[in-house]
Amino acid sequence: MAYAGIDIGTSGCKMTIYNRKGEILSSSGRTYQETGDDGYRELDANMVWAYTKEVIREASGNSPEPVQCIAVASLGESIICLDKNNTVLANSMLTGDKRGIDECSIIEKKFSKEEVMDITGLPLSEMYALPKFIWLQNNSAVFKNTRHIFFYEDYIGYLLTGKRMVSFSLAARSMAFDIRTKQWSQRLLTLAGLDRALFSAPVLSGTILGPVLPDIAEELGLPPGTLIAAGGHDQGCAGLGSGMTTFAEGEDGQGTCEVMQFILPKLTSSPYMIEKGIPCAPYVLPDIFLAQIELTTCGILMNWFKDNIFANIRDFCGTSGIDFFSYMDTLAAERHPGSIMLLPSFGSCGNPDICYDAVGTICGLTIHTQPIELYQAVKEEMAYQMFMAYETLSELNINPDVIRVTGGGAASDYTLQLRADIFNIPMEVINSTQAGTLGAAILAASAVQLNMKITDIVKDMVQVKKCFKPRSQYHRLYMERYDSYKQLYNDVGVKRYFAP
Repeated sequence: MAYAGIDIGTSGCKMTIYNRKGEILSSSGRTYQETGDDGYRELDANMVWAYTKEVIREASGNSPEPVQCIAVASLGESIICLDKNNTVLANSMLTGDKRGIDECSIIEKKFSKEEVMDITGLPLSEMYALPKFIWLQNNSAVFKNTRHIFFYEDYIGYLLTGKRMVSFSLAARSMAFDIRTKQWSQRLLTLAGLDRALFSAPVLSGTILGPVLPDIAEELGLPPGTLIAAGGHDQGCAGLGSGMTTFAEGEDGQGTCEVMQFILPKLTSSPYMIEKGIPCAPYVLPDIFLAQIELTTCGILMNWFKDNIFANIRDFCGTSGIDFFSYMDTLAAERHPGSIMLLPSFGSCGNPDICYDAVGTICGLTIHTQPIELYQAVKEEMAYQMFMAYETLSELNINPDVIRVTGGGAASDYTLQLRADIFNIPMEVINSTQAGTLGAAILAASAVQLNMKITDIVKDMVQVKKCFKPRSQYHRLYMERYDSYKQLYNDVGVKRYFAP
């Protein structure tokens, strides 16, 4: 039998089918575009469902083995509102949408930051769903006709099975979920005028929802009786797909954004975590919690530079049949640490100063500056920014022996060696390039392989492919540059200099 993971992301969806050894049997993916401007970022749920059906049909049709169980990993925070006819009532707001900034003050009038953190495990921020719930209630009529509110994990699960269940790990992204009682917090939802009955039942990742509805199974070419299990937040699934099951392991997901996460010794809530914007997030494994730090501009920033600053090089690579990033990585890897300084907060900034109305900065340009120097600066400075965020975890007794890199960044040897040298920690790459779908597939396997511990399933399905060890001489050089980066960051900051 085979197990599948579906990954619903900000810029695309994919489904990958694995055998019991973690080998890929079949895979399919689609990309899509978000919409919006002036700080609004939205996703069309109908489009996501249409593409999800395509990848299920294609991947299952090409698999040499029938799929026994499927689990869904999905982006967090974004919601879908359905009316009594299952009609989508509005586009989903994405992480980084500026709506909700002012609404945080409404929450703080009723609950202190300490109370919010203690209940939800989250520092008060417009990143999460509750402030956006309040914005929708006060600025639209969406909730007047809403019968069900979903996140993308339980939305896809509902359309496949007719059952409404959502994993603890994704429910927690709402900032309206009590991580201690594992129930929706009616006290917090009342701030947005919502009842918890609107939401799916919270369950442990790996819980079986039920079989795919017969007509849907036939439409998608799935075997009759194919099961759907609760998956989780995409970051948690990627952590599991990287093999992270102990305190000694960390995971660094480099996709559109970058999220680095580590297992906490226990459920933790503190003023320090509030100050630094560090959540205590339920993992997809039972009663385990994660500390997470984020760089909101990762792949999205690299693509912006590729398409706007390096367009001529991009076009040259395209006509020459060369991958742009591989070409630039090869040139950058030959260089010593660069002299250009760059703050990568182009529109938003993650830890340690989370801000969704930020600006970037480039310093040190001359008329002799070459494109490769600027490319190198983007890569180095994103690593410095993430290292600055990582340093905030020192108060939480987090000291990993290894960090496993997943997502698009895992394809870049230059990026991995750069991170190993700056962090002074070995960076590993696993056998699968799709840690999110692998983690979801592991949850699917655990849902039906009840005679096995999930940690044993992880050992069977996840293997390390390559390790990049720190180079002491480069670490010293990068730390000298890092001191300059911190000075620039502290002097300039990330806020807008002028009103937009």
